[in-house]
Amino acid sequence: MNERRVILGYGLTGKSFEKFLIKKKLEYFLYDDKHPDGGKSNDVGNKFISKSELVKFDTFYVSPGFSKKKLNELGVLDKNLLTDIDIFFSLNQSFKIGITGTNAKSSLTHYLTQILNSRSTAISLGNIGKPLLENLDHTHKYSVIELSSFQLEKMQGNELNLSVITNISKDHIDYHGDFESYKSCKFKIMKTKTFFYNDEYQLQDFAFSIAKSLEPNTDKKLKLNELPFRLQPLSKNIINDSKSTNSSSLYYAIEKLNFSGVLIMCGNPNKENYQNLIINGPAKVLIFGKHREDIKKRIIHNNIKLYSSLESLVSSLDTNDQILFSPGNPSGDDFSNFTERGEHFSKIIEVHFDKK
Repeated sequence: MNERRVILGYGLTGKSFEKFLIKKKLEYFLYDDKHPDGGKSNDVGNKFISKSELVKFDTFYVSPGFSKKKLNELGVLDKNLLTDIDIFFSLNQSFKIGITGTNAKSSLTHYLTQILNSRSTAISLGNIGKPLLENLDHTHKYSVIELSSFQLEKMQGNELNLSVITNISKDHIDYHGDFESYKSCKFKIMKTKTFFYNDEYQLQDFAFSIAKSLEPNTDKKLKLNELPFRLQPLSKNIINDSKSTNSSSLYYAIEKLNFSGVLIMCGNPNKENYQNLIINGPAKVLIFGKHREDIKKRIIHNNIKLYSSLESLVSSLDTNDQILFSPGNPSGDDFSNFTERGEHFSKIIEVHFDKK
C-alpha cells in the first residue's frame, strides 16, 4: 500500500515541507485551520483536505503551530509524525548547535553565527527565519539552530551536538497549558554538552565563550552586528524594542534602561494569561491596538491611556518625551509579527517628529 502523506499547517514551515516533498517527487495533501472543510486554493489546486479525511493518511508533516493537544483533537497524535527538525537531523551532516530560551535566543543565535564565521563556516537556521528544510544541503561546518518550544514539543529525538538554554520564564501558556509543560519542552534540548546563560555574562561575551569551546582561536575583539528591534535606539530619547513579546522581556527593558518615561504597549496578552502585571518605573503607560482593553484589565499602573492606533498615540507625544516601545506581548491581531510592528513604529515616529 502506498504511503499517504499530509502536511499539517500551510505557513512558513508547511510551505517548506511542500518544497521538500515536491523535490522528492512524493505525493502529498494539505490540512490547515483556514481550510477546515478542504477545497481548492489558488496556490495549490485541490490539495487541501477536510478534517474528516485525516483518518485516511499515514504520515503527518507537522508545523510548529499544531500542539500535541491539537493533534489529539484531530485524532492523529498516535500516527507517524514528522517535524522539520527531525528531518534535518536525519539528512544534514553539519555540527548542530541548538539554542532555546524565553528571551535572547535570536540575538545569541545571530552573535554565535557571526563569531563562528570568523574562524570557520556557520549558518543561522530555525525560528530565526531560515527554514531548516530549505537548507538541508548546506555545506557549512556549523548549523546554529534557534528552536522554539513549539518545535521542541514534537521533536522525536535529540541529535544536537551542543545545546544552549538562555533563560526560561513564563511564556506560551495558551499553547502549552501551564508553565511546567512549557518548561519541559525547553529542557528537551539538553545534551551532554549544554551551556546555560548566566545573567552575569553580557550576551556577546556568552556567545564568545561558546564559540571558543568549538574554535579555540576565536578573537574576542571581533565587532558584532546587532539584530533590529532589540532595545534599538531610534534617537537619544526613543527606543524601539518591538521584539519584546512577553512580560519578562518588558521587565528586562524597563530595568536595563532604568526607564521612567513613556512606555508604549500593544499586542495580545492571552499568550501568558497573566493577571495584574505590575508596571513600575514608567511615568505613563500608553496602549494602542485591537487588544488595548484586554491589556488595560491585566496591568497595574496609575497612569494608563488607550488609543485605537499607533498614529493617534504618537500624535500625543512631545519631542522631549523619553519613549520606550516595548509591547510585552506578541502581535496578535495588530501586526503579522514583531518585525512588521517594529518597522511600523519606526516609520510613524519618523514621520511624526519630522513634522515637529
